[in-house]
Amino acid sequence: MQGLKGMMKMTTLKGLVLKEIDSGEASKSICVLTAESGVIYIYVRGGRKSTKTTSATQAFSYSTLCYEEKKNAKGQVSRYLNSSEPVKLFYNIRLDAAKVALASYFSELIIYSGTEGEEYGDVLRLALNTLYFLDEDKMPADLLKCVFEFRLMCEIGFMPKLVGCTHCFKYEDEKMHFNFLEDELECDECCMNPDSGHSMILDKMLLYVVRYIALTDFEKLFYFKISDRYLKKLNEFTERYVSYHLKHRFGALDFYKMLK
Repeated sequence: MQGLKGMMKMTTLKGLVLKEIDSGEASKSICVLTAESGVIYIYVRGGRKSTKTTSATQAFSYSTLCYEEKKNAKGQVSRYLNSSEPVKLFYNIRLDAAKVALASYFSELIIYSGTEGEEYGDVLRLALNTLYFLDEDKMPADLLKCVFEFRLMCEIGFMPKLVGCTHCFKYEDEKMHFNFLEDELECDECCMNPDSGHSMILDKMLLYVVRYIALTDFEKLFYFKISDRYLKKLNEFTERYVSYHLKHRFGALDFYKMLK
């Protein structure tokens, strides 16, 4: 028993619950995004029936979580929830099916692209800010989706080359071609294959918006508006960007589009 106790470690941190996974008749595991450890899983004994941890361990809850870490003989770590306290529940999201679908898509993106053991402070901040704006209807949902998609990709290591044309370094042009395979811009004059199926034309306004999402401070990130015409173009750009890099189809996104 003394040896087992020596292998246990109690940890307390704040995290955003991304997903609940049923385990047996009464228990569940939760997938949690944390600033300190990236995406982790915590086992909640009796979590499907007990009301003690319900609010703090439901999807889209930002909570303080205290858990035990246990290592087996192979060094594999398992986490077991000891106590929890909700910090922010984003209650209004749960009242709207389309919002639930969109928030689930955000969670799927993080889970699919996230790793354990990484510092994800900026990703957590992005996720919390996005859910706040969705919860409070402070930005059109489709624009919020574009902002989250592209900024997340930039934060996890897929920042494209947006300074200017990769050949002549021109900062902007009436038409700039973004190459999804190379993650780079080409001006209209330097573009070697303007009809490529792997590129998309960005005019000055659309290029400005793309640069803004990728590079602006978090304090300003969600405070802009664009027309419906440009929102449609931006949506095409961000969805293609995610598709090229993650090469995965997300069911929650399909469901969100069906509900719109």
